[in-house]
Amino acid sequence: MMAASMTMRASALRRWFRLPRARMSGSPAVLPAALGLPVVLWQAVFFAAPLAFLVVVTFWQVKSFRLEPAFVLDNWTRILFSTTFQRALVHTFAVAGTTTVLALVLAFPAAYTIAFRLNTRMRDLAVAFLVVPVFSSYMLRIYAWQIVLSPEGVINALLGAIGLGPLPLLGGAFSLQVGLLTLTLPIAVLILVFAMSGIDRTLIEAAENLGCRRARVIAHVIIPSLRPALALTATTSFLLAFGDYISPLFMTGSKPPTLSILIVDTVKSGSQWPRASVIGVSMLVMLALVLGVGQWLSRGRTARREAA
Repeated sequence: MMAASMTMRASALRRWFRLPRARMSGSPAVLPAALGLPVVLWQAVFFAAPLAFLVVVTFWQVKSFRLEPAFVLDNWTRILFSTTFQRALVHTFAVAGTTTVLALVLAFPAAYTIAFRLNTRMRDLAVAFLVVPVFSSYMLRIYAWQIVLSPEGVINALLGAIGLGPLPLLGGAFSLQVGLLTLTLPIAVLILVFAMSGIDRTLIEAAENLGCRRARVIAHVIIPSLRPALALTATTSFLLAFGDYISPLFMTGSKPPTLSILIVDTVKSGSQWPRASVIGVSMLVMLALVLGVGQWLSRGRTARREAA
């Protein structure tokens, strides 16, 4: 009797575990939807809801330093048509664009050397050295650059030893780009290294066997194969530089202000959260446009022709 009872219980347990699997196998869309539901909920709670509230706040008003619900367009008109916002917008675009170009120019040869010139052990070591700064404290790296670029820093001490005197390295466009490249360059190199590692080496060997020099191989084989990766690298570098707050604050003293600095200054001037929200929403819209352009460029001419 005991053996028969245990057999019946085991059979019931097997049927109980097989039932959800049978139901899921009958509906192929159930399992992906169930797996993606936590991600959707996370995005809804921590991104979509705060973003919707940010948009709503842009129409509110501040009275006696208190935020009150309303529906006014005064915040949008005051911000979008103000000279301060327009100058900060142009300056931010120029800074982010310069960082993007420098990141691509510096990252491509570095990634090429790591992917094609180093052996497997040295390549893994180089990737490890690139990953460490990405996950280290960005603020700590900026403080280190302040020490290096300050009038009494390492570079000016070396220049003073050969009689060149101290140079104003900190507080200008140069120090700002140093700080932004500290943020963007390791990520840019990593993206290109992983993309180059996936290129079919037989294509490169075939081009070299046909008499193509290294420059022609890079121009006609490697770069076309890297179009999506180059677009991703440029987009990522621009997005990081466009919204960065630490480098403009600590490397230039907020002069001239970028949009991220302008948000903080706007909040400080009379608790103007609605106007600061207008700047934040405007930044998100511009970043979305840049991301869309990057996706469009990464598809290439052939894909766009097929879509048309």
